[in-house]
Amino acid sequence: MAVSVPAVMRAAELVEGGALRLVERPVPGVPDGWLPVRVRAAGVCGTELHFLEGLLDPMGIPRVLGHEIAGEVDGPRGGSPGSRAAVYNVMNCGSCRYCDTNRDRLCSRSKGMIGFTADGGFAEYVIVPERNLVPLPETVTFAAGAALACSGMSAVHAVRLAGIGIGDPVVVNGIGGVGLMLTQVAAHAGATVMAVADDRAKLDLAQDLGARAGLVIDDPDGYEALPAEAARMLGRAPDVFFETVGTRETMRAGFGCLAPGGSFVQIGYTRQPLDIHPGALIKNELRILTSAAGSKNDLETAIALAARGRLRAVIAGSTDLDGLEAAILSLRDRRVLGRNVVTFA
Repeated sequence: MAVSVPAVMRAAELVEGGALRLVERPVPGVPDGWLPVRVRAAGVCGTELHFLEGLLDPMGIPRVLGHEIAGEVDGPRGGSPGSRAAVYNVMNCGSCRYCDTNRDRLCSRSKGMIGFTADGGFAEYVIVPERNLVPLPETVTFAAGAALACSGMSAVHAVRLAGIGIGDPVVVNGIGGVGLMLTQVAAHAGATVMAVADDRAKLDLAQDLGARAGLVIDDPDGYEALPAEAARMLGRAPDVFFETVGTRETMRAGFGCLAPGGSFVQIGYTRQPLDIHPGALIKNELRILTSAAGSKNDLETAIALAARGRLRAVIAGSTDLDGLEAAILSLRDRRVLGRNVVTFA
C-alpha cells in the first residue's frame, strides 16, 4: 500500500542561536529522481549536538536536522510503494570515480548530506534521492535501521579502512553509539577487541557485545596508563586504535598505545587539535586514518549483519519531536547507553 503524503507535516527546525523550533510546514515538493519517505525513526547523533553548539554549520537555516533515517517509501523504486527502507545520507552523483569504487562519501559532485545541507529526518516526511534508499528487512526495526544508517555504517567503514585481520589486537576508545557498533564489527572481522569506556555500565555492554578486554577511565589523567594497560590486556601493543572521544589526552594515549606499523583511526568531529610530533609517527611508521560516515555499500553491509543477528543496534530510548532537544542535550554528559531515537507513529 502506498504511503499517503499529506500537505503539511510537523518538523523540528534548527534556527538562529542553536535553538530548535517545532513547526508545521508544507511537505516539500518531489523533484524528478526523488521520493518522499514517511519517517518512522530518526536517530539522535552527537553530530546534532555539534550543530546546536556551533561546531558544525548546517549551511543554511532554518534546517531540519536528522541524518539517521528509516521509514516507509512512497514510490515504485527502492522496493514497492510503502516498503521499508533506511536512507543513505550522502547525496552522491553515482557515477564519478569515487562512487564507482564504493567511496560515495568522497563523491566529487556531491550535493551534500541529508540532515546537513538538506532537510533531514526530524520531521514526519523527508524527500530523498531514489538512489539513497536501502531496503530494510522486516527483521530489522525502524529504530535499529535509523541507528545503522549512521553509527552502523560508520563502524563498517572504519573497520574496512583499518584493514583489520583475524586475531589483530585493537582498542575502541569511547563506548557510545559508534563505539558499540565498532566493537561488534571489529570482533566480527576477527579482531581481539579492548573497549575503553567512561563508566562500568558501558564497558559491561561492550563486553556483552564482543569485547574481550576492557577498562574504565573516567578521568583525563587516567589515559596516561592506557598504553601499558592495553599491552597487558591484549598480550601486546594494539595494531589499531579507534578514537571516538577526541580530546588531547585520548588522542595522545592512542598513539602511545600502538605497535610499530599501527593505525590511529579518528572517527567523527572534535574541537581539539591533534598534538603529536611527526618524528613519533615516522620512527614506527604509524598511520593516521580519518573516517567519517561511509558508503552506501557500508550501510548495506551493516543492515545485512543486523538482519543475520551479527550486529545489534542498542537503542537507549525513544521520544517524539517534543522531546528531541532534551535527547540531543543528554549527549553532553556521555551517559547515553547506545542511541536515542525519535519515533513517529
